[in-house]
Amino acid sequence: MPNTSSPEDLADKARFVFRGKVEKLNAATLPEVRDTSKTAVVRVEETIQSPKALSHYTGHSITVQFASPAEVKVGDEAVFFTDAWLFGNEGVAVRSLGHHPPGPQTAALRPSEGDPITHLEDRDTRKHYDGADMVVSGRIVSVRLFGDPKAGPSTREHDPDWREAVVDIDQVHKGDRGKKEIVVRFPASQDRMWHKAPKLEVGQSGYFLLHGGFNTTGTEARAVPVGATPDFYIVLHPEDFELGDHPGQIQKLLSRIPGTGTR
Repeated sequence: MPNTSSPEDLADKARFVFRGKVEKLNAATLPEVRDTSKTAVVRVEETIQSPKALSHYTGHSITVQFASPAEVKVGDEAVFFTDAWLFGNEGVAVRSLGHHPPGPQTAALRPSEGDPITHLEDRDTRKHYDGADMVVSGRIVSVRLFGDPKAGPSTREHDPDWREAVVDIDQVHKGDRGKKEIVVRFPASQDRMWHKAPKLEVGQSGYFLLHGGFNTTGTEARAVPVGATPDFYIVLHPEDFELGDHPGQIQKLLSRIPGTGTR
C-alpha cells in the first residue's frame, strides 16, 4: 500500500523520484539481484528528480525493491520515491522509500524548469539553507590560526588545522541582521576528511551558509539553550561558501526567497 508519509516528505528523503508503472512482480532486470521476493520491474514513465547517474532511465524498465512484496501489483501506476541500490550492465536497481498514486500532491513535485537533475540540486540547497543558522554575503578581510600559535603543528591523524576568517558583512539573508562582522571557522587541512570543506582566503567575496558552534569544556559538549547565540560559526560542507562572481545554487535560491534576495 502507498506510504503514509506525504509526497513532499518522501521527496526530501529520496534521491530518485519518478512516475512509473509496475510490469512484473518477483522479478528483476539485473542478474545481480538474486532474491526477487520483494522486487518488481517498473517502467519509468517520467523522471521528477534525479542525480545525474539515474537521469537517463525515462522510458526504461528498472528493478525496484520494496519493504513488503504486497506493496504493489501488476499494472499499478504511482510516483515512486527511491534511492540507488545496484548498478549493472543491464540497468539499475533502486530501493523504495515509499510511493503514492498520481494526484495533485505528486504533480506539485514536478520541476518547474523541467530538469530533474537541477530539481534535485535545488531541493538539496534549500534543505541546506533551512539547516543553516545564518546566511550572509560579505568579504573576507583576514584569516588567522585558531588556537595557541605557540603549540606548533598538530601530529594527530586527520587534524582539521582550524583557521578563523573575519568577514565584513554586506548583507544578512538569514539570521541576526544587526551583525556587521562575523568570525567563521574552517578546516584548512587537505586531509581526505577535510579536503572538500571551503578553504577561505583573504579578499574573497561571496555567500556563506553558516552553522553555529558552541565552545566546550573538557571532552563533553555543554548543553545549549534553544535559540542561544552560537559561540562561533563554521563552514564544512562544499556548498557552505559560494564566490560572489561565480553565481551558483546559493544565489539562485536567495533570488527566489522573498526578503533574502541578492543585490
